[in-house]
Amino acid sequence: MRVVHALLALALVPANVIAQGSIEELKTAADQGSAEAQNQLGLLYARGEGVQRSDSEAARWIAAAAKQNHAGACFNLAMLYGTGLGVPQDDIESATWMRKAAEGGIAEAQFQMGQLYNRGIHYPRDNREAYRWMAMAAEQNHSPAQEFLAVMYHEGIQVGKDHAKALEWYRKAAQGGSTSAQFGAANMYFKGEGGGPDYAQAYVYASLAAAQGYPKAAKLRDKAAKKLDAEELAAARRVLEVGTAASSGD
Repeated sequence: MRVVHALLALALVPANVIAQGSIEELKTAADQGSAEAQNQLGLLYARGEGVQRSDSEAARWIAAAAKQNHAGACFNLAMLYGTGLGVPQDDIESATWMRKAAEGGIAEAQFQMGQLYNRGIHYPRDNREAYRWMAMAAEQNHSPAQEFLAVMYHEGIQVGKDHAKALEWYRKAAQGGSTSAQFGAANMYFKGEGGGPDYAQAYVYASLAAAQGYPKAAKLRDKAAKKLDAEELAAARRVLEVGTAASSGD
């Protein structure tokens, strides 16, 4: 499994508090067997923060933590094997450590496991397992997993077709900032899937997606606007204004 060349900042020491003294303390704790310190130290070596960047040292310390079942380190080690950073590239090892991270509760790892089962990569294709892992990630507010569940409920994949649940998951993913989920929610509201048509909600969600350049969102927004009278359209726009102000901290 080739994954994006990046490491999640799980328990990463903020750069603005890294000093030589704290690095030495971290090294001491890592040498004494602290899995948390080992994972943090490995991340620092991977990024060259407070220490000279070293892929091999990053892999050594992260592996030490992962072997102690540190969930974040298991995820990081999966990423290293997936990209061949500090270790030989090995998709099987990557999948093995990704499962351990998922079992340890890392939402991104649970999402990745869902993807592996959905695509039949390193595991037999299994929609039931794909749903199980996606659901665990979605419950932790992982937006891509929430959107994946929305599609499963909308299309009736592994679960019974349920537009109300599909809309619920689209809304949750949309609140997490997913433009495709915002468009999905808008489309369902416009078509009346999951309830009667709600053109005001369709307008709001399509506007959010359009503001981020999502294809076809502006067209759907304009179609929804034409279904609203002047008062309804003004109310929908106020909802957008309030939401924009809240997200910007005004």
